[in-house]
Amino acid sequence: MYIAPLRSLHRCQMHAHLAAMQAVNILDLIRKQAELQPNNVAFACVDSGQSIRYADLIRQVDAVADWLRARGCQPFERCGLYCPEGLEFLVNALGILSAGLAVAPISINVPQQELDRVIGAAGLHWLLGADKKLVRFPFAGFVDNQEDDDYRGTNPAYIRFTSGSTGPRKGVLLGHNSILDRLATADAVLRITPQDRVWFRLPMSDHFVVSILLYLSRGAAVVTATIDEPEILSRLVSEFRPTIIYGSPESYSVLIEKLAGDLATVRLAICTTTLLAPKTRNAFQSRFGRPLNPALGIIEVGLVTVNQTEDKPDSIGTPMPGYEVTLLDENGVKVPPGKPGELYVNGRGLLDAYLAPWRPRARILGSDGYATGDFATMDETGHLRLVGRSKNRLEVNGLHFFCEELEQIINSYPGVQESIVFIDPTTRALSAQIVSQTESYQGLGDFLRQRLDPRQIPVSFRKVEELPRTANGKLLRAPASPKARPE
Repeated sequence: MYIAPLRSLHRCQMHAHLAAMQAVNILDLIRKQAELQPNNVAFACVDSGQSIRYADLIRQVDAVADWLRARGCQPFERCGLYCPEGLEFLVNALGILSAGLAVAPISINVPQQELDRVIGAAGLHWLLGADKKLVRFPFAGFVDNQEDDDYRGTNPAYIRFTSGSTGPRKGVLLGHNSILDRLATADAVLRITPQDRVWFRLPMSDHFVVSILLYLSRGAAVVTATIDEPEILSRLVSEFRPTIIYGSPESYSVLIEKLAGDLATVRLAICTTTLLAPKTRNAFQSRFGRPLNPALGIIEVGLVTVNQTEDKPDSIGTPMPGYEVTLLDENGVKVPPGKPGELYVNGRGLLDAYLAPWRPRARILGSDGYATGDFATMDETGHLRLVGRSKNRLEVNGLHFFCEELEQIINSYPGVQESIVFIDPTTRALSAQIVSQTESYQGLGDFLRQRLDPRQIPVSFRKVEELPRTANGKLLRAPASPKARPE
């Protein structure tokens, strides 16, 4: 039996298949917009004065791609992007994609330990930093068990690490084809056009696909501001007259407090990342005379819902037409209307694989699609309402993590016996209650900042005599039940 020739034939067929797949690139849609409207603004940052038109954006993107190729970057390799957000971040991210590499954006706020972990878990070949600082990792390993053949077969484009919903942080891999499907599904409802000016109020490192790539691929202008000062916010609104806002509940609270003008030109105010508190929802409606549009976005799936129905303000909306949503009870049986169940999503554009360890889509999805870990109810009209997270999963500004992960670190601080973390139902801020042997724990904040993403650091800490427990001794995760002792 001649094993080598068979393998060689398989390799030739694979390379031909990959060449065909690689012809599909999300950048093609953005290039098309640059041809149609070369002088339209693609991106602007009000406070920094940065602005670029579509034709210039493509020229700078191609220059970065050529620069990467000249330094040895090869198609399908994985390149981390680690630089401050803004125009440089955008041009570099698109340049990496244009060169045929998969981009892995990494927030500059993550601790060095987490940066190192992502570099290893993603098997990065390169890391591109600010001012074109490019680091090569010559001994990058394979991310699958087939010498990266399966990985390349996805036509890889984008890698993002998240805390996951049922275990440790996983790297989510999306290919160009999946991204195109995902964007088409979202745009069937959002209907982004070159006349849209999108006020983007979330981190690009966490929100890039069904946001930045969607807007640019449809010819819209992406507008940002890094400083939430009243003058800056008012200038952005008056100069660009945004038609869409994309933000978190926290970012909308800032607008309620600091924005002096109106939002008369806004047709969508998409609110995602965390559950929208009624107080914020009502305050926005009262202040600006229009509702927020709560949405559910999941990195493994895409933008699942956007609520555009004013008479159901506590809903996250109905599923996008391209998605099939199922709510199942703990026995895998569909729940009736009004009853909570775990949310499963099926459709086009779902993740291609998890990294570290490698799990392709076929091994992730069940018969009902992707298990989101979210629990929701659905009424007779198909409107979804989120009621909680699977087990002890929390989400803060787009970052998902488990309570136990954070509590373990808090408990390692000298004097802390045990702790419980939760989202405060009144302020919607990440909070913690602590059983401590000492009266003071002033150094705890600095201790956590050295070890955690800033979004994982509780806004408030309260000392309590004891934590509530269930009958079998497990922590009872009801934030209002512990009897707090005043500081």
